[in-house]
Amino acid sequence: MTTAVGIGRLSRSASRIVGKAAAGFHLLRIEAYSQTKTVPAGRYINSGNFSIGGYSWHLKYYPNGRDASSANPDYISLYLLLHGYTRPNNLQAQYKLSILDQAGNVAYGLPAKTDIFKGGDDDDDDSEEQISCGHERFIRKEDLERREDLLKDDCLTLRCDVGGFSELKTLPLAREDSKEDDDGDAADDDEFGLKPRHRGYSGRRRRRRPDDKEFVQWCMAQKRMG
Repeated sequence: MTTAVGIGRLSRSASRIVGKAAAGFHLLRIEAYSQTKTVPAGRYINSGNFSIGGYSWHLKYYPNGRDASSANPDYISLYLLLHGYTRPNNLQAQYKLSILDQAGNVAYGLPAKTDIFKGGDDDDDDSEEQISCGHERFIRKEDLERREDLLKDDCLTLRCDVGGFSELKTLPLAREDSKEDDDGDAADDDEFGLKPRHRGYSGRRRRRRPDDKEFVQWCMAQKRMG
């Protein structure tokens, strides 16, 4: 068989990049709110890592605000970090940070935002480049502490919704590498799914190997995933 790059048997394969809309949320339950208030201004507590759209994320909760120079911090700061994503391949995504009431409903929240996430790592410095998205003034502590629907028995629950981007994956589409005899007949099934048209095929009978055009046409005829 003569190919475009030389003489010999031609191996054929195909792959596909598929995408689907990604969205999800994470809850962070703080069961010792009064104790977190002892954390100095500018210091944060991480949530656990969570996965949305094939990416790893976590929240950074600043009980006394992100501004380390503030002597009397009034606000809680809350930021969302795209964890371990290699820069400079930035990701644009939408996020919304809110607080749930005792029934699990959103009772307080700031408007959803679309931003560029640059990624980061827990071991990196807490710089503007690392914490790219969030709210320095998420909620005034005085306002939170006087609302029993948000803070009860020293507990509150934060919710983070993330979406507005696509989860992309590369998947195999077809591969054909069966052995053939000197007449060009294939002894085994082609893995990309072409079958002889005659009835009574057992899967082991010798048959004509589909040509390149048939292989290409089969690949292009496959249904879209996602």
